[in-house]
Amino acid sequence: MLRRTNSGQALIVAVAFTALLSGACLLVFNVGQTVNDKMRLQNAADAAAYSAAVWEARSLNFQAYVNRAMVANEVAIAQLVSLRSWSQYMTQTLRNSATVGRWVPPATATLQALSRGWSVVDNGLQYGLPPAESALSHWNLDVLSTVQVLAQQQAPIAAADLVSEVAKAHDPRIEVASSTRLFQIANANTWESGLSDRYRHASSQSKRFTQLLLDSRDGFSANRPADLLPANPLLDLRKRGGTDLLGEYSWRGLDSLSLHVNYFLGSSELTLGWGGAENRRLPSNLRGDAGGSWRDNPRATRLADRGARVQTGYGGIPEFRDIVRPQTQADLRLTYSVDLLLPRAQMRLAGTTEVEPGVLGEGLHALSSAELFFRRPVGRADGRQEYPSLFNPYWQAHLVAVSAATRAKAAPLRGLKVDPYAVLP
Repeated sequence: MLRRTNSGQALIVAVAFTALLSGACLLVFNVGQTVNDKMRLQNAADAAAYSAAVWEARSLNFQAYVNRAMVANEVAIAQLVSLRSWSQYMTQTLRNSATVGRWVPPATATLQALSRGWSVVDNGLQYGLPPAESALSHWNLDVLSTVQVLAQQQAPIAAADLVSEVAKAHDPRIEVASSTRLFQIANANTWESGLSDRYRHASSQSKRFTQLLLDSRDGFSANRPADLLPANPLLDLRKRGGTDLLGEYSWRGLDSLSLHVNYFLGSSELTLGWGGAENRRLPSNLRGDAGGSWRDNPRATRLADRGARVQTGYGGIPEFRDIVRPQTQADLRLTYSVDLLLPRAQMRLAGTTEVEPGVLGEGLHALSSAELFFRRPVGRADGRQEYPSLFNPYWQAHLVAVSAATRAKAAPLRGLKVDPYAVLP
């Protein structure tokens, strides 16, 4: 009886099983590599978008510090003009006192010595302070204002370079997708004209800046009053003085001292001392308040105004940058979106097997968005809401969800007709 042999059949099954197992292992390996690459790509996109938004937020904060520095310099100019005005007032007051003191022999020598001594001090101040006033003014106009312009112009360019650098730092294989350029152009357009604006002279915002400077004066510059006699119905000895920004091109300080004799139907003013100082680029028809000097000591103030020491080294208030319509934009934000690509040829896949044929296309993409916004680290003490501005450095950035509009813009550049993440009804 013959016996049949089945040798070789198990080998065929084993070879088929081995091939199937190898294909499965290859698929699992490629899936793992793809997932790992996708995670690295998404992390790089998040880091790139966040870094770019942080750069722009820091640029806004830098511009806010520049605005604050310009305000501080303008206030310093007001202080120096105030000191010159007050010094001239002291010189004239002591000179008048020395003249009157001739009728009081015991006080004559003392008053004359004080008058001569303060004249020396006043001459030194009138000689030394105007160059400092001019230097502060031109530092604002020629340096700080220019630096602010450069910071505004360079921020989108630097942010775009930062996107490429951050992407390459995460993985040299990563490329910036073409749709990112569209996002960056949109961001730059909003950055330049939709977020902030440069306010020039004679504009409504320039008047707002002028008022801000007046509100920022210290007590000595804004108002230096004193009532030197006890309150009584007959005599008032009033010291008044203050320094004002007249228009946009002149700081003027005036000081006055007058004795007022009150009558039943009126009063008379006896001028005792006066002084004035001004630094300007253009003369102004405005006269300001001078700390109430025009109101309370009109005769002495006119003398101070006529005899004011005028310098012409002041260049005017600097042009500055601030938010567009700052009084109305309570929640102003700017988005920075990034689309990164890991090319198919750069993916470390085994063989030519894909996760699914045609799924990878040109490679892996990752979208990410970040936005910059204005928020105080702590609330205001008065409980009021503070609107975004370029005078407080409270600009921050954080990652946000990618909007459907952003995905829809990126889809056509990836060869897709619709957003692959859209949820269809």
